[in-house]
Amino acid sequence: MKLRLLLLLSILVIGIGEVKAQDTPSELRTLVGARASSGEATLQRLGYKFVKTTEGDDRKWSNWWKSSSRTCVTVATVEGRYDSIVTAPAADCEKGEDPGSASGGGSDEFEDLVGARASSGESELKSRGFKFVKAVKQDDRSYSNWWKASSKICLTVATVDGRYDSIVKGPEADCRAGGGASAGGSEQVDLRDLVGSRAAGAETEMQSRGFRNVKGRKAGSTSYTYWKNDDTGQCVQVAVRNGRVSSILRNNANNCK
Repeated sequence: MKLRLLLLLSILVIGIGEVKAQDTPSELRTLVGARASSGEATLQRLGYKFVKTTEGDDRKWSNWWKSSSRTCVTVATVEGRYDSIVTAPAADCEKGEDPGSASGGGSDEFEDLVGARASSGESELKSRGFKFVKAVKQDDRSYSNWWKASSKICLTVATVDGRYDSIVKGPEADCRAGGGASAGGSEQVDLRDLVGSRAAGAETEMQSRGFRNVKGRKAGSTSYTYWKNDDTGQCVQVAVRNGRVSSILRNNANNCK
């Protein structure tokens, strides 16, 4: 009898632990039952970035990531409304457990700064240990490089109309004060003329210039694709928003493998 009671208590404790591990974050509880369209807008406003969606029979599951708190949530949508929102392991949002990791796509941990005003973005980068290196102006945007010595991370930040448009990790050489412009591809095959063009036309033109698509990902309303030129060794990241190319940035060769 005592053994049976202990077993029941153990099952209850385990069950409570599992429920606790899948709690709805307090800031998202009011979204359960909301329309998916308004829910997505609120998630983005709170700093969450869309990762992926999985289709089920009568529902869809989408994963959202908040880099500032390293929170991954899974949202179940039924008939156009949010049915449930629960926390999930970082792996479900395609993130590793090491917040300082510099591998993979390279810019996910800075996605919360995309869209921020440049002034506040600069302050936040400094608070995260980055030092400004240089900036170059190109047509309607500017590109700045930021360096974090402790982790040897070099960032290229594209600014449009006073706001951060994209943030990517690049080669360490881009963060040398005397280095060339980091606006992607200008050393060998120049791609700057494609910024602002329609995505479909830009992809065709990139292929004609010797580039091939390697991989892609989506973050919020922006799609990122990685392109490699086997002849020149160039690796670039192309950001597309609202059907047009918003930036083309030189990227670490490891991201084009």
